[in-house]
Amino acid sequence: MIDNELDFDKTRPLPLYYQLKEKLLRKIQREEWKKGQKIPAEAQLCVLYEVSRITVRKAIEELVRNGYLIRYQGKGTFVASSSIEQKLSKFYSFSESLLQKGKKEHVKMLSFSVENADKAAAGQLSMEDGEKMFMVVRLRSVDETIYAVETSYIPLRLCPSLTKKDIMEKGLYNSMRKSGLNPQRIIEKFRADALRSGEAKQMGLKTGQPIIHLERTTFDGSVAIEYCISIVRGDFFTYTVEMNT
Repeated sequence: MIDNELDFDKTRPLPLYYQLKEKLLRKIQREEWKKGQKIPAEAQLCVLYEVSRITVRKAIEELVRNGYLIRYQGKGTFVASSSIEQKLSKFYSFSESLLQKGKKEHVKMLSFSVENADKAAAGQLSMEDGEKMFMVVRLRSVDETIYAVETSYIPLRLCPSLTKKDIMEKGLYNSMRKSGLNPQRIIEKFRADALRSGEAKQMGLKTGQPIIHLERTTFDGSVAIEYCISIVRGDFFTYTVEMNT
């Protein structure tokens, strides 16, 4: 049975894939396809709309790029969930933001190691090249959806007693406070980017999906105590900047 909600109009100066994109977008906007719902496979959409697989694939790629759909490796394509608003007017943490929204976060430790500081981390943390630092890689998820992979670098000399167990039980910042450090101020930079193969594998997503690349340096007074790189799903957080005149 063909969906006749919006017939393809060959007189319109729009390519067929774009008209199909409009049809699929209406299904999302009218909640015929609910948030988090898996959409029909490409082959089914080809039959449903009597178009080629190339046309279907292009329409879906556009909706993924625009944040309406998201692809999970080995699972299929789903309608994107609502994003979490994050205001950038004060110090924040992902965990606290989610808790305030009534969401329960799960954090998985992928690795905890001591490494030699490379040039990028050393520059952010006022360290010597090759100086020892902790590298902590964590995977963050909410409602069984992975939304970020986060890599933190902490100078070993500032909190030599830091342990994997403490971070898992208390969180990173509380563990640092236990060592006498007090996270007070952050400098944060973020930009739009595309998911690379390594992070895509960790997050169970498709390479090339839109993400937010977030870099944060945390200070105790004037001392840089953590440099963190977060790869955040582009459809999960909306960042709001609040300014006064």
